[in-house]
Amino acid sequence: MNRRLLVDLEALAANYRVFETASGGHARLGGVVKANAYGVGAPAAVERLQALGCTSFFVATLDEALSLRSLLLPGAELFVFEGVDPWNAAEYAATGVIPVLNDFEQLPVWRPYGDRPAAVHFDTGMARLGFPADTQAQRFAGLNINLVMTHLACADVPEHPQNARQVERFQKIAAGFPGVRTSIGNSAGWLNGPPCQGDLGRPGIGLYGGNPFAHQPSPVAAVASLQGRILQIRTLAAGEPVGYGGSWVTERETRIAAVGLGYADGLPRGLSSTGEMAMVAGGERCRILGRVSMDTTVIDLSPAPEARLGDWVEAFGMHLCVDEAAERAGTLAYELLTGVGARVPRVIVSQD
Repeated sequence: MNRRLLVDLEALAANYRVFETASGGHARLGGVVKANAYGVGAPAAVERLQALGCTSFFVATLDEALSLRSLLLPGAELFVFEGVDPWNAAEYAATGVIPVLNDFEQLPVWRPYGDRPAAVHFDTGMARLGFPADTQAQRFAGLNINLVMTHLACADVPEHPQNARQVERFQKIAAGFPGVRTSIGNSAGWLNGPPCQGDLGRPGIGLYGGNPFAHQPSPVAAVASLQGRILQIRTLAAGEPVGYGGSWVTERETRIAAVGLGYADGLPRGLSSTGEMAMVAGGERCRILGRVSMDTTVIDLSPAPEARLGDWVEAFGMHLCVDEAAERAGTLAYELLTGVGARVPRVIVSQD
């Protein structure tokens, strides 16, 4: 094994408790496990979250839901953000998976199964999925609605005025569904306090170690560490090109390492030829030299003279947090985590 994603489920549990504490005990906390639990491995994440008392889970697609359904304990519920289509409504009804209705076209599709539970998503200011905010509750008469939800567009910036506008709109919507649970808070929204939470939380990125906020220190611990082994070490003279296209040329004699990690594994190609101190070897940050290729990346080992063949090199995780790694690559922690390749083994580790 020359590449791996180490997954610390106890760190995930600690992050879940951060969100539990933020509720002040007034609300229930679910968990978003879409996109293979943001890349860390949905089966393991679901099992650990259930052990913590989590009984509500959210995914993006019906296929994701069906792959996890057999893992759920009695009484657990599984919501699908995309809602229903004519070709899959019967499968929702037969399996007990709960669709999140978000479009007028979905209402007649779901009405034949109206006795089964469904959620309703309202767009209060994101202009993504969801019914218009002025949709009357009567449009859902005869349906078994067990959750009303919205999504905050700017929760990662707590002081943004859009948050208050969306919450105010949602409160008016929720008044039309007396006795029905509400859900507002994603990771950042939940940490912003009760007005942005609702009855059921939907933390996602924060569970998996990504900072929910744009301009604040992260309140959560690292969960995943993407690593590749050193496959080769050699010394280049000054003036030697490195990688495809010779886009990086050594300025001095340089000890380099070829690491078994590339863009097929989730290391962004955008780090190519930037010379960023974007990988950690022997506890030291090292520059990426030349282009990131599909399976291999070359780094400058000069800061890590103790590094040896077979050592693990970290792209993000415990020494280089996923948010910093993402910033260096010009992207987001969401993309780095969910972009970890399927061929990378997820290895569960313990803090003990």
